[in-house]
Amino acid sequence: MVNYEQVIAFLENQNAKCEWINRFKQSYNIFTDTRKWDQKYKVYTSGWKQIEGVMILFSATDEDAAYNVIISAKTERSLRELLLKFPRGCIGNFSFTKSWMKSRSKDILTYNQDINPDNQYLIQAIKRGSQGSVENRTIDKKKDAIVTVIRKLSQEKARNELNQFLVEGDLLVNRAFKNGLPIESIVYTSKYIASKNGESFLNEALIDHISIYNVTDGMMGSFTTTRPVPPVLASIHYNYAPFLLDTDELNFQYSQNCILLIAENIENPDNLGMVIRTADAAGVSAVLITGNGCSPFHRNCIRASRGAIGRLPLFHSTSSVIAVRELIQSGWKVYGATSNTEKDYYETEMAFPNSVIVGNEKTGILPDTLEECTDLIRIPMAPGQSSLNVGIAAGILLFDISHRKQSNLPTY
Repeated sequence: MVNYEQVIAFLENQNAKCEWINRFKQSYNIFTDTRKWDQKYKVYTSGWKQIEGVMILFSATDEDAAYNVIISAKTERSLRELLLKFPRGCIGNFSFTKSWMKSRSKDILTYNQDINPDNQYLIQAIKRGSQGSVENRTIDKKKDAIVTVIRKLSQEKARNELNQFLVEGDLLVNRAFKNGLPIESIVYTSKYIASKNGESFLNEALIDHISIYNVTDGMMGSFTTTRPVPPVLASIHYNYAPFLLDTDELNFQYSQNCILLIAENIENPDNLGMVIRTADAAGVSAVLITGNGCSPFHRNCIRASRGAIGRLPLFHSTSSVIAVRELIQSGWKVYGATSNTEKDYYETEMAFPNSVIVGNEKTGILPDTLEECTDLIRIPMAPGQSSLNVGIAAGILLFDISHRKQSNLPTY
């Protein structure tokens, strides 16, 4: 249930000012007097334990759009969570309270036009994958355009060029749908229609303006090396953004209580998927993947992340050292997790915003990266063990830091 007092307090704290927000505040004032809420407003919030973003929808008066949309967010994650809640197939007149949100929203939204050239924060857009006509057809030709795209997405280079990745299987496709991810298309076999919820799910997808395509088992098998062959898969839009600009400045929006996880040179995609899933559950603002490890869009990584990839903001950088330097120059504390220190993590005073680095499964964090950290921390262990799986280690550290963050959160 939405706490409107906290919503108003958040908007005021963010200094969010525009005509639409003023109207919303007026409706809230009427609500406080009459206890009758104006049903034309739909209010969504993002954040864990504290509001970090607000999206307000109400019916648009022009014929070209379904909603006027106000969005105010503090972080990359809070913005993404809000945009994923915007309904598919609906055109919105979006008003962002800060300029960075407009550029970042392109990962979820397809722009129709700038509504007002004099207002850089105001655009008309629709969620990716739900624009244009919806298709529902059988594919029987190997040279079909959809087949070409899906096959390409098995290659990392093509995924980066097309800004798309694949999720396989009923569980992950359903989760992507329920999480509001920008699904470009769904491909399925006849076996999926015969499954318990297959047909009803496909009907939901069509209603939600997602194109669906029926293929043979053999064609589905040519899309993936997963065996047994999954009966359904979906292509999803995702812009895997660089963490640093060409000037080496941060390309990352954060608040003063943010937590960032840096995963350096993780080679095993199952491990990276576990790390990303853990980071999502611990409420981190984003994950930065550095070095020459595996791709987060490898099918094993996506499967291990259990839906976190697509929900959680991911960034990449070839150099951990430069990224850490820029974070520290911007006021961050960076903690390197290593066994080569005597300082236990629970004895370390944590400051925010902060970042935790976990390293390669065999060699750990690179020496040059360790030298840049503001502090080194370890997880104490009983005799006989000197290291943990990187996903387990990330979980122990992130949930402890998250608990400390929650203990110091201001209230609105």
